[in-house]
Amino acid sequence: MTTVQDILTFMEGLAPYELAESWDNVGLLCGDRAQEVTSVLCALDVTETVVQEAAERGVQLVVAHHPAIFTSVSRVTSDDTTGRVLRYAIKHDISIICMHTNADCAEGGVNDALASALFLTNVVSMEAGENGMLGRVGDLPREMQPREFALYVKECLRAGGVRFCDGGKPITRVAVGGGACGKLMDYAVAGGAQAFVIGDCSYDLMQRAQAIGLSLVDAGHFPTENPVAAVFADKITAAFPQVLTEVSERHADCIQFV
Repeated sequence: MTTVQDILTFMEGLAPYELAESWDNVGLLCGDRAQEVTSVLCALDVTETVVQEAAERGVQLVVAHHPAIFTSVSRVTSDDTTGRVLRYAIKHDISIICMHTNADCAEGGVNDALASALFLTNVVSMEAGENGMLGRVGDLPREMQPREFALYVKECLRAGGVRFCDGGKPITRVAVGGGACGKLMDYAVAGGAQAFVIGDCSYDLMQRAQAIGLSLVDAGHFPTENPVAAVFADKITAAFPQVLTEVSERHADCIQFV
């Protein structure tokens, strides 16, 4: 029999808690460690749609990236999204495991999944963050001009659209930071990158990147981090072949383009 604790222990091995930022909330956030697990659903976020899908599929465990409980929770009611998610999960006996910044930093985690989705080679850590492992840098399959590269990122990540600034240089080496990683720009440059792919970018970051000759591509938070859901599913399947593990079919980017 496979339990929630069995899968939690496995996930802790993949993304140790000591890799998480000090402000983060990771691990088993809802559920029963002793509960038997025959089916797992993986997703980027634990949304109402995801827990409903899990219940309809008869899933006992959701494994996600973003924490289901992030800010301080003083009550669990149907008045807000977090309360509705937790009430629904508890009602349907669904446990929730979340691996956030520890999965960003872990080998084979979020940023390695992003680098893989862009077909980067010779990938190394960008040596940034509290634990020195946040972000990755690698080589493109071939040289690209900034606009060509932005379109390449859009296609590889199946993003609805991307924003970018032209750093004025051909691109052969790329830094990646899934989600809001603009603060790592200097580490990207130090790693020899001519381009940096992130998930959230403000206007001032675009200005600064262009001023220092770095092509900055904002591909969206969801597209840059969602590849890890399939990684979670593949790793759990390999370790627990008796457990049916799938990626959510309903969870999608909340940002739309017109």
